[in-house]
Amino acid sequence: MAELTCQSGAEGVISISHLHIETAIFCRILLKRYSILELMLQRLIETANRHKRLAMVLAVAALVRLIYLYLYQTMPEWTLLTIDNYYHHHWAQSIAAGNILGDTTYFRAPFYVCSLAALYALLGSSLWVGRIFGLVIGLVSIGATYRIGERMANRRTGLLAALIQAVLPITLYFEAELLLDPLFMLLLQLATLRFMTWLDSSKPRDCLLTGLLLGLAIITRPTALIFVFPAALLIVFRHRHKGDWLQPVIVLMIPIVVIVGTVFARNLIVAGDPVLVSSQGGINLYIGNNPTADGLSAILPEPMGHNWRLKQVTHLAEIEMGRTLKPGEISSFWTSEAISWATANPGSFAVLYLKKLYFGISNREISNNRSLRDFFRKVPLLGYNPVFFGILFALACAGLVNYRHRRDHLYVLLGLIVLSTLVISFFFFNSRFRLPLIPYYCLLASVGVWALIDSFRTDHRRILIWSALVVGAFVSFYPLISLPKGYETHHLISRGLHYYHLGQYEAALDQFSYAKTLDPEFPEAHLNIGTCFLRIGDLDSARHHFNLEKQYHPLRHKSYTNLASLCLIEGRYQEAADLAREAIGLSPYDLNSNLLLLRAVNGLPNFSVDSLALIIASAAKATSNHPTLLNEAATILANRGDLSGARDLLWRSISSPTPPIETDDLAFERSFPERSLIRAKTTARSYYQLGYIAGLENEPDYAMEYSRQAVALDSNLVEAYINLISALSALRDYRAADSVVDIATDRFGNHDLIRQLILNRHK
Repeated sequence: MAELTCQSGAEGVISISHLHIETAIFCRILLKRYSILELMLQRLIETANRHKRLAMVLAVAALVRLIYLYLYQTMPEWTLLTIDNYYHHHWAQSIAAGNILGDTTYFRAPFYVCSLAALYALLGSSLWVGRIFGLVIGLVSIGATYRIGERMANRRTGLLAALIQAVLPITLYFEAELLLDPLFMLLLQLATLRFMTWLDSSKPRDCLLTGLLLGLAIITRPTALIFVFPAALLIVFRHRHKGDWLQPVIVLMIPIVVIVGTVFARNLIVAGDPVLVSSQGGINLYIGNNPTADGLSAILPEPMGHNWRLKQVTHLAEIEMGRTLKPGEISSFWTSEAISWATANPGSFAVLYLKKLYFGISNREISNNRSLRDFFRKVPLLGYNPVFFGILFALACAGLVNYRHRRDHLYVLLGLIVLSTLVISFFFFNSRFRLPLIPYYCLLASVGVWALIDSFRTDHRRILIWSALVVGAFVSFYPLISLPKGYETHHLISRGLHYYHLGQYEAALDQFSYAKTLDPEFPEAHLNIGTCFLRIGDLDSARHHFNLEKQYHPLRHKSYTNLASLCLIEGRYQEAADLAREAIGLSPYDLNSNLLLLRAVNGLPNFSVDSLALIIASAAKATSNHPTLLNEAATILANRGDLSGARDLLWRSISSPTPPIETDDLAFERSFPERSLIRAKTTARSYYQLGYIAGLENEPDYAMEYSRQAVALDSNLVEAYINLISALSALRDYRAADSVVDIATDRFGNHDLIRQLILNRHK
């Protein structure tokens, strides 16, 4: 065939025959892609047609959740996260900012937080992102509930179970709370569904996927480890006659070993700590098994109580063991303490364990840091929702006695419910701990509803079904065990602290005072009341309540610290020093107590620099070289003329490492995002003081360098500008000095020292 060409200057030649070939290839590729898209769309439509009712349920579930989020974001509780929520949020922010491997042993299992961090990195760090993530998890979980119901019974069972889960208040609430439990629930569901599929197919792929999902569940909540052995045992049982059980067991275990082994290796490499997943298990076990445990509250024996901190449990463990401990060793210590208490008090342990078992099936919804009853009342979507756990449990009992479908699937569901409830009860009860079991209760409740409907048509098992329903309702709804005394008080304290951090001291005082009327001796009730009075300016009332707190709880250091602060304000330095020493004796690691002691002894007449240096050394060691303490100590020494000692403290302050977020108590608090800003300002003040000392020692070059670093870290540190101006003037760089004066004048024109500089400049 003749070849026609087209040329354009120096451009290349395009062959029309080649163009035909390329066009044909492109068209075939395009048609192929369109055919794939068409096929995918067709299958999607077929799936939608086949599951129209499920699509409607999911649409209702999505609408309900969007309405809930809209109502929620108008409430003050939207930004009032609870302790675990703050920790997950802040840890995810740290990972999204680049701290991927972290700094020490995982305190919490990492998979949920890493998933949240990935979303923060892609979409930005906001509560909306975290809450919508939970919403999506909830919707997928509802779909998984339907699929399990369809496989174990029929479509109508799965559909009703999905509908129940879609409107259940407790699932709606926890999905939006930045907690790991909804993701754990979903992973456990998907593993269950895939395992049921394997029971029917015996395909290696289904076994492998079961192991993969179970492995992810383990690094979301390590208690999922309890399901590995029963799953392997069931595989062996199913293949006992064929003798080929080893291969599916190995296929199941491979992804579990790889996933969990990766986390184990990370803990070993980063922290040198052989912890399988996380180190919180020991303290959680001790919370549920100690002399003051009530089965519901995250309470520890005095002086820790409700408001315990990781630093505190670490300190007590290290004092007992006589050495520095890694997080895994601390967990082992508290595990040993829990076991020791249980074996020494078998009767009390048995009663407490039975109590926690009861709460696991009780209609009460329990949260450690928020009164769910009060919160639900504020949201009509939750408060007026008639689908309670007690109803779910009663219907599940009715469904259980009339289950007439696949027995092996029923055994899987019952195994999950019973085994989880038994293991959870070794710790302490919280409604979110039973959240992963809600889909299985929904499935059995769906069976129960259809059984009740069928019972009107026939007498077959009618008495048995209705009897199971009544017994289940009685067991769940009747308050066989009362709530612990301080349960409601604790929520009032949490709400008061929220108002306090917002600067609404009168509102906070109302909450704390109400808490005191419910329980006058509740830990930190009087402490918080006194702090509010101190903020308001009523020192006498503040002192009265601090003394009451000290009287009721003499082993807690905060009342001594606050009384020492009052004495310092009033110039009673010796009394302040004595109270600060008492506080340090109770909590040597406490920053505020050590700061107060420094300030108090510095105010004492005839207190030598050598004695002060000894106190500083002790305080620095106890607080792990906290930069704030080192800075203040350096200021005191510099004012006393010990410039060399001050300089050493300042360099230690600058080089002091930031605590690892995994075990940082501040990560559990709302003020954590301010840590980096506070650290930058602290470092800036260290450089400023180094510049000041350099100026005193007639080293203007160093004074200029350090002052510039201080200004770069904190542009609002007026003293650093003054040091910089003085250093530049000493170096005779008047043009640069005048430039800094102009900048400082714009920023701090009303500052006394800046005004004096301006006056000197005009002279």
